[in-house]
Amino acid sequence: MARPRKAAPADPLSDLSKKTEILEREMTAQRAAMERLKEFGKTRPQPLRAGVALDPSTAKRRVAR
Repeated sequence: MARPRKAAPADPLSDLSKKTEILEREMTAQRAAMERLKEFGKTRPQPLRAGVALDPSTAKRRVAR
């Protein structure tokens, strides 16, 4: 048997501020994630491991996989 529905509030705008707050929080998290993705997409002038030089034989092995 299904559970009974919760009683709807008399005023449909009563929990609007709570929903708005949740929506703003979610949108802020999505904006931050998009900014991180944009940063990952940018080309870097140097490799992340600046101290490690790429060996040509290592590059061949990576491509062969």
